[in-house]
Amino acid sequence: MIRSMTGYGRAQLEDDTEQLIVEVKSVNYKYRKIYLHMSEQLSGLEPKINEILKGEVSRGRIDYSLRIKSDDDQDVKVRANKKAVKEYIDSLQKLQDEFGLTGEIDINLLTQFSDVLSVEEVEKDIEELWPKVKEVTKKALGNLMEMRSKEGEQLFSDFIHRLERIEHLISKVETRVPEIVEEYQSKLENRVNDLLNNVEIEEDRLASEVAIIADKSNVTEEIVRVKSHLEQFRETLGEDIAEPVGRKLDFIAQEMHREINTIGSKVSDSETSNYIIDLKSEVDKIREQVQNIE
Repeated sequence: MIRSMTGYGRAQLEDDTEQLIVEVKSVNYKYRKIYLHMSEQLSGLEPKINEILKGEVSRGRIDYSLRIKSDDDQDVKVRANKKAVKEYIDSLQKLQDEFGLTGEIDINLLTQFSDVLSVEEVEKDIEELWPKVKEVTKKALGNLMEMRSKEGEQLFSDFIHRLERIEHLISKVETRVPEIVEEYQSKLENRVNDLLNNVEIEEDRLASEVAIIADKSNVTEEIVRVKSHLEQFRETLGEDIAEPVGRKLDFIAQEMHREINTIGSKVSDSETSNYIIDLKSEVDKIREQVQNIE
């Protein structure tokens, strides 16, 4: 069954010391592109996370986010830059002596300098953390794939409806073409009779002229190919395989559009032209929706 490239999945895992939150979003993209968003100290997990995502997603842009919330006393460490403090005190005392300045050099003053105190994240043991990350990543990815599958089901129903509509319109064109030739023959006979004042002309010459028009208006091959593309599209929609089918469906839709254009250039009466407009509209809608298929 087909799957959409658009989806969202979220999962979280919590224990006594920390909470892990994973969000995975996916949108349309011609190929597969994965972006990972997490703190630098977790970058060592990127290859493993990439491997999990690639195992499920074949096409689309994937944005993966991992956040870890820990207890405050375990999450950060504050460090004092003693060398900088000494330099500031020495410099401030020299300024006092040189310019006769007054005032205390206290902690409130020193902490206004940005490099005196620094806050650092406590480095995590990523190997110890990995089983939790793996579990919550798979849960979030499962939710994403479920959403992509549900949207794929909706697209499947829409495709089937449009294929049936195209089939109906093509049958209308197929029925109409012989009628166009008959109408042309009747008009040609009337026109010749009017010009020649009802003088009889050779039937062979008239039949030859009609045959030329009939040959120019012959769209049998194009109609057969459109029907073949319709069947191929249906078969591809129903394929129960893991490989992506979006590009294949797009190619079939392009070929359908090309055949319909050819039919429109060969048969140009107003009724058939309306059918062609409707056919192009349906195929364009299919091609638009196909861009969202994995």
